[in-house]
Amino acid sequence: APSATFVDDENASIRYMEGVIKLGSKSRAIYNYLTSLYAGMEDEGPLFRFLSAHVPPATMFSSSHISGAGGGVTELLLKQADEERKSPLDKSYALRTILRTGRHFRSAVKLYMGFGMRQQAVELALKVDPSLARELARQSDDKDETKRLWLMIARNAAANAGSTSRDGKDVVARVVMVLKDCGPDILSIEDVLPFLPDFAQIDQFKDEICDALASYSSKIEHYLKEMNECDQACDALREELGRLKTVGTRVRGDARCAFTNKYVLEEREPFYAFPSGYVVLETALKREVMPYLNQKQVGRVKFIENELARVRRLRGSGGRSTHEMALYDYEIEELQVELDGLVAAECPLTGSVMVDSIDHGFSDEEDDFFC
Repeated sequence: APSATFVDDENASIRYMEGVIKLGSKSRAIYNYLTSLYAGMEDEGPLFRFLSAHVPPATMFSSSHISGAGGGVTELLLKQADEERKSPLDKSYALRTILRTGRHFRSAVKLYMGFGMRQQAVELALKVDPSLARELARQSDDKDETKRLWLMIARNAAANAGSTSRDGKDVVARVVMVLKDCGPDILSIEDVLPFLPDFAQIDQFKDEICDALASYSSKIEHYLKEMNECDQACDALREELGRLKTVGTRVRGDARCAFTNKYVLEEREPFYAFPSGYVVLETALKREVMPYLNQKQVGRVKFIENELARVRRLRGSGGRSTHEMALYDYEIEELQVELDGLVAAECPLTGSVMVDSIDHGFSDEEDDFFC
């Protein structure tokens, strides 16, 4: 018989295109044509090896990426789109060509993973190779996605077993096998109960039910312990609040302001008495504390002071009813409580203000010296 010539070789076009690519060609038309030639072959091996060499793994977008910085996902999408433009292989064309043939699904799974579409890859892998689908699910780094993929695998296992089993034993066995394969903290027995037949015997998965009940019991004990701790903390707070209602501070008749050294009872302005024993006039306290408040707190103090002046002015004007006077008194009390919380939350000489002022130099102003 005469020897076969290059023209008679049915794989001549494939070898020619492979040679062109080895010589450095980056033409997308060459890559697409070779992909279509591979897809027409009975053997999937050449196509899968070709895609493995030219389809890099895509960046997977998990829920942590989406809930993080908004610009991060956009940058990743732009980067992936740029890599797609630079690649000589048109993955979209390759995927359409392979799916049109109705075979070589492992190569289609490879392309889905190249697009970052793990769920579609698992769905397709379940039709041709369930072990491949489980391997893809194990590779996921996102907890929510992993659970979603293993639920798909469990549903598929139950559906395939249900078509061949009459008593439901195969269904339970396969679903339990999925529970074991996915590992701990992914699926539990209650997640897969909807996939089990109504007539399934509990003996077939009693171990899993016992594990679930033990887990629930442990969680209940943990929550009960936390509730008891919260109750104890609330009781302690209630006792402290009750004690504080009866706590009072005595001020001596000759008490002096800790900053101005003036007799506080002789000055016509409010003063603050702290548990530390120091007494400070309101003006001196604000002058000392204000530099250590943040911008938002300083703005709030100024707003409250303006509101207090306005409400007191309205209250002092004549012609007000008893109800209006009561409303003004309540508003003044609320504003004063908030102001006290901002400027007199702690003693300026024993609290954080004193700690923050350590690196500040001494003032040369005369009014800072004791008289």
